Amino acid sequence: FAGYRNKEIFTWKDPTMEDPREVAAEEVGLNYVGLDGHIGCMVNGAGLAMATMDVIKLWGGEPANFLDVGGGANEQQVEEA
Repeated sequence: FAGYRNKEIFTWKDPTMEDPREVAAEEVGLNYVGLDGHIGCMVNGAGLAMATMDVIKLWGGEPANFLDVGGGANEQQVEEA
């Protein structure tokens, strides 16, 4: 959903129902997705995240998470997330 077009829907969001790690990353402007594997992924964009996880799976690994730092993340944002 585009937030600017669906403002009401985003008012229904309940952070207590979300993974606290995802909430913390969102608070500093990053995207985090927790998974069940054993290899962490810090990536620059969702496309790179998907490709990285595909390669990990191809070689028998399991992604543990991904932190999408995007092109504009600074050191403080990454550290806090």
